[in-house]
Amino acid sequence: MSLKRDFYVRMSLILTLSAIIIISVVIRKQRELLLEDMRDKGESIARVLSTVTMDSMLTYDYGTMERYVRQVAENKDIVFLKIIRSDGEVLAEAKGTNNNKNIFLSVYPIAVGGSTLGSVEVSFSMERVDAISRKIIISAIAFILIVHAIGLAVNNAIVNSLVLRPISALIETTRRIKEGGLKDSTASGSRGEFGELATAFNDMAASLDRNFEALERSGKEVQTAKNKLEAIVQSLADGLFVSNSDGLIVSFNRAAEDISGYTEHEALGLHCEEVFKTRLCADACALHNEDKTIRNKETGIITKDGRRRLVSVSSAIIRDSDGKSIGGVQTFRDITDEKQRQVMLCQSEKLAAIGQMSAGLAHEINNPLGNILGYARLLLKDDALTSGQREKIGIIAEQAKKGSGVVQGLLDYSRQSGAVREAVAVNRVIEDIIRLLQPQAEKSGTKIIPALGELPDIHADPKQIEQVIFNLAMNAMHAIGRDGTIRIETANTAAGKVEIRVNDTGTGIPEEIQGRIFDPFFTTKPVGKGTGLGLSVCLGIIKDHGGSIDVESSIGEGATFIVRLPAGEERHG
Repeated sequence: MSLKRDFYVRMSLILTLSAIIIISVVIRKQRELLLEDMRDKGESIARVLSTVTMDSMLTYDYGTMERYVRQVAENKDIVFLKIIRSDGEVLAEAKGTNNNKNIFLSVYPIAVGGSTLGSVEVSFSMERVDAISRKIIISAIAFILIVHAIGLAVNNAIVNSLVLRPISALIETTRRIKEGGLKDSTASGSRGEFGELATAFNDMAASLDRNFEALERSGKEVQTAKNKLEAIVQSLADGLFVSNSDGLIVSFNRAAEDISGYTEHEALGLHCEEVFKTRLCADACALHNEDKTIRNKETGIITKDGRRRLVSVSSAIIRDSDGKSIGGVQTFRDITDEKQRQVMLCQSEKLAAIGQMSAGLAHEINNPLGNILGYARLLLKDDALTSGQREKIGIIAEQAKKGSGVVQGLLDYSRQSGAVREAVAVNRVIEDIIRLLQPQAEKSGTKIIPALGELPDIHADPKQIEQVIFNLAMNAMHAIGRDGTIRIETANTAAGKVEIRVNDTGTGIPEEIQGRIFDPFFTTKPVGKGTGLGLSVCLGIIKDHGGSIDVESSIGEGATFIVRLPAGEERHG
């Protein structure tokens, strides 16, 4: 219900109830006055009639009494009139001309000398009283309607002027403010509370307008700062991601997408360990390291396509205005290629040093060893040697042969040119090597299983490629010892590379030495069982052919050496 209608209803009820109460009191008083007048009139008629009929009653002149009664009964307000003796006998009676059943009875005694002879009963009609009452009621209703109409008109004028108009103005101003018109104000010409309300409302609107303008300016400044920060973050060459206090990623920049292979949409909402699949978060996230800032921590990640990359990570805590930790920001840089370049540089320096040493010493050492080996073989042909002499000379020959092998390894390792490149069928080279190794493998209970895919030829030195595969297969056989399996696989990759995998079921290579197995003279074999140059020579040959060689191994699960070489006629070195 609207305020105006509610006000009208309340005012109408008040006016109506007030009028009803007043009119009820007036009607009641008026009726009492009329009844009192009728009572006086009845007593007057009864008193006169008792006086004039007293003698007739004493003389038993009933005819005279009857005549008086009839004359009096002709009054238009009388319904009936009776003279009754004290013993209750009706001595005279007459009916009036008024037949109204609503009557008022007036009784007056007939007495002489203190003795009651009878009484006079006069019944008056209430018709006149009722008629006057009806007129009063009709007049009262008309009065109520007139007063009600006047009251509503006055009330309407007062309410419109003092209440509804100011409230309507406030409502309209509120509607405009809701639509954004904070500069609009409402008229404050009203006096009293509504005027104060309008003034306070205008002050509030002005304050809101100022606050909203300040808030809008602050919002624009924040948005500008956010855009700047977003541009800076997205332009960083380093990957950057932000995680909340639960370790869930909430921001992931473009460089992070490039390094990890995951899009921002894929990474958001995931735990960093779900994205990077390593201990990056545990090792290099400030959230997991007692909120300490971390700088340039080297660790690894696994990309979406399964590649393992080495990264340098820095991390710091993000705090709220109260200093409470609410998340962390991590930047990471792919240093895989950088580390590989460092390894290659170190390897090149080693190659240069060994090459210089080998060039100067190879012939100086090889010539005496050749002479020793030659004379030892001549002595072994002498049938006059005792068994003890023959054994000792055999040891001399064997050691000279090993020394010559070391010198030849140095020469192979330091060789910079001279390789003859031609089209090489890798699968055919592998088949020849398997045939060569099969007798030795059978003696040790080792199975050699080829899984050779269809390959294009490669442009390479066949002897050097054979040397690499033979060396890897022999290393696999030594790693197994007895009763194992060597699996040699080949495949043509989508990147245009010929891939050779040599897998064994040996004991595996510890992770801490996997980075050193290609170093010159590094070996895990007992003293006298290896020179430590085999894998170094293999690495030099493969790099000279524009390829790569990697190792995958876990303790107890064997090792896999992966050689990748360019396919086709592409030339390298």
